Amino acid sequence: MRLDTRCFALAAGVAAALAFTLCALAVAVAPDATAAFLSFVAHYDLTDRVSVLTPGNFVGGLFAWGFGTAAFTALLAWVYNQAISRRHIALTPIVTARQG
Repeated sequence: MRLDTRCFALAAGVAAALAFTLCALAVAVAPDATAAFLSFVAHYDLTDRVSVLTPGNFVGGLFAWGFGTAAFTALLAWVYNQAISRRHIALTPIVTARQG
């Protein structure tokens, strides 16, 4: 099964832009709690960092994450499609018949 490169990239780009927007909203509403949570997740102390959220930073980050993710996902889908078209990936199912 081939992947639709454009649709796959668009879906990933929109999802990344939405995640970035939710993260920026969390930083704007509760910067200390967001820093504490990200410190917990990243295993790195981010609580002493100053968060700078400006409209320009938001638009730039939204663009970078949305289009960067879309471009990477398009490349991933293209490589996948190339691989299966050349039979580099085994296309046989793991289980061929029901047992029982």
